[in-house]
Amino acid sequence: MNLKPILLGTLIIASSVAYSQTSNLRKAKASYEKFNEVKAIGNASLGASDLATAKDALEKAIENEKTSELAETWTYYALVNADLALLDSTDGSDSLIQKAVSAREKAISLDTEKENEPNLTILNSILAQHELNKGVAAWDSQDFASAYTAFDKGLNYLPGDTTLLYYSGLAAVNSQNFGDALKKYIQLVPIDSFSNNKQVILDVSRIYLMEGDTTNAIKYAELGATKYPEDPDLATQNIELNLMAGNEEKIINTINEQVTREPDNKNLHYYLGIAYSALDDTEKAEAAYRKAIEIDPSYLEANINLGGLILNKGIDFFNKTNNASLPQAEYDAEIKKAYDIFDSALPFLQKAVEVDGNSFLALTNLKKYYEIKEDQAKIDELQARLDALEQ
Repeated sequence: MNLKPILLGTLIIASSVAYSQTSNLRKAKASYEKFNEVKAIGNASLGASDLATAKDALEKAIENEKTSELAETWTYYALVNADLALLDSTDGSDSLIQKAVSAREKAISLDTEKENEPNLTILNSILAQHELNKGVAAWDSQDFASAYTAFDKGLNYLPGDTTLLYYSGLAAVNSQNFGDALKKYIQLVPIDSFSNNKQVILDVSRIYLMEGDTTNAIKYAELGATKYPEDPDLATQNIELNLMAGNEEKIINTINEQVTREPDNKNLHYYLGIAYSALDDTEKAEAAYRKAIEIDPSYLEANINLGGLILNKGIDFFNKTNNASLPQAEYDAEIKKAYDIFDSALPFLQKAVEVDGNSFLALTNLKKYYEIKEDQAKIDELQARLDALEQ
């Protein structure tokens, strides 16, 4: 993913006049305003000379006892250095930023009446922009830990900024820093207007799952599925996690609703089969697995589960018949029905092995069929294949 620097704020310089200011402070403000006129039309670099003039004037103002303790002097000094840092692509930008940050602290301490607050707000945007640019550069060089540090530092100046929160979360994920990724992403979850809100909620659920916190993984998956019922990824995450947690009864209606939305989604029919199987509704489970296979005849898991389900149904019928006191003719007819059930499982058992000849479960189920049929040659062949998998 390519991250691109973006402008975090439009700069509008307030122009309140303090009549006690000296010529150097006036000169600095005038030069800085000229720079911003050029910057506003997208040619900030053309105003570099105005910035340099402003910086020189402000350094003189700092040395003058009439202006050295004015919050306005330090505010403009911070602004000028921060903008110079944005124009500087060398390592020298860091020293300029340090001057800007120090000046910002001085300005805040002197600005007891909050007269410079609008310009300090603009300053925060510029400082955040600098950190954003650093983070993007680190990201592009695959240094995700440094990218996270820069994006996170930008949040010191623009707390709650959605771009910085998202980028810092992404960088944290890519540096395997999942704890900090969650801290950033969770702040974005309630912001419905954020363009990637759906993806953030999905990622929060996935990160919690990676961290072994199934409860919170399900919590955010359900939240996402509720907020965005038409989103298939969130729906799938919610369904899969609840099935993993054994919440089949709770989630089965949700699966059916999603099947209505996506009737050709083979995985949903497969999940429905799992849920019905867990609830001992074998008829509906069988129908669901068959639908999944109808959509994709080579669906390995559906073939394995359907073949196994039919085998078990045959075994139950066989055992029930054996435990019943039946006349011989009726007994023979019932036993034949059991074997007919076994035979109806064979196509799915064979297909599973055909799709994946190294599937232990597929081979085991097919071997079970031949054990029932007492076909020793097939039993030996399949056992040899199973033994080979364990070597």
